[in-house]
Amino acid sequence: MARKATVDALSLFDTLVYTCQYRLVIDPASHLAARILEWRQALRERIGTFNEAYQMPGIVLLNSELPPEYEGPLADAIARGSLGFPPFGLNLSGIGHSEDRRSIHIEVVEKGTIAALRQRLVDHVRTNRRIKKLGVAVEEHPRLVIASGLKADQFNTAWALLGNQGGTVQQRVSDVVLMKRELDATSIDQHVRTFPLEVQP
Repeated sequence: MARKATVDALSLFDTLVYTCQYRLVIDPASHLAARILEWRQALRERIGTFNEAYQMPGIVLLNSELPPEYEGPLADAIARGSLGFPPFGLNLSGIGHSEDRRSIHIEVVEKGTIAALRQRLVDHVRTNRRIKKLGVAVEEHPRLVIASGLKADQFNTAWALLGNQGGTVQQRVSDVVLMKRELDATSIDQHVRTFPLEVQP
């Protein structure tokens, strides 16, 4: 009969490492960001908490849960990936929702350009084997999420409030932004660093 391996309590304790959530985003234009923050506040008052309730708005390219000592290598990799990608125009158009009716978002028109930028950045980040091992989550569908993780009744109330909010926003994307936050539903985003998109000379 095989002996059961004993778990050393101290080694188990050592695996409980303090981590933060890092998100790399494209910032929406300031007037749109302000409107989304107003919508989120109105939603919090009506439906309670949801995933983005206390986050700054942004089109998420990738996110990773990492110990703070990986922040420097993560930022260095993003800086390398940003260099060589030209700034581009971005169109945001209309409010939609996911098929499962758990999230509400603003549609992004330039999905192909964002996908190319995201892939370039992810490839650079994953060259760091330790960060790759800890995990880099990629946002496959570029969109500007207003609220996600909604239950059915939350969705119905939120959609009644937001579903008829239309309009098109055009902006220039000339950088990407790294944010971090504590792993807590009500923690506030902290700005880590802004990375300019620029073509190498």
